[in-house]
Amino acid sequence: MYTVEIDEEDYAIKPMNCPGGMIVYGMEMRSYRDFPLRIGEVGRVHRHELSGALHGLMRVRAFTQDDAHIFMLPEQIKDEIKNVASLIDEVYAKF
Repeated sequence: MYTVEIDEEDYAIKPMNCPGGMIVYGMEMRSYRDFPLRIGEVGRVHRHELSGALHGLMRVRAFTQDDAHIFMLPEQIKDEIKNVASLIDEVYAKF
């Protein structure tokens, strides 16, 4: 994390959510038998757009974003991609 001052207020900013997923993964010894290992995370994302910018999410300063990491063996990649695509289809079908 690093700090920055924006509009005379102090903010602490992290570069991305991925370090959290890597820390969770590294908290214990893993075997290839544990794979695929799916880790989900919900975290805050902060940003600061220039004054007058009207793109994106209408200049919100922070929002919640979900993030996921799948640790797998090379031979599991095709099945995991299919599973993720299927999950996306299932969720968006509700809309």
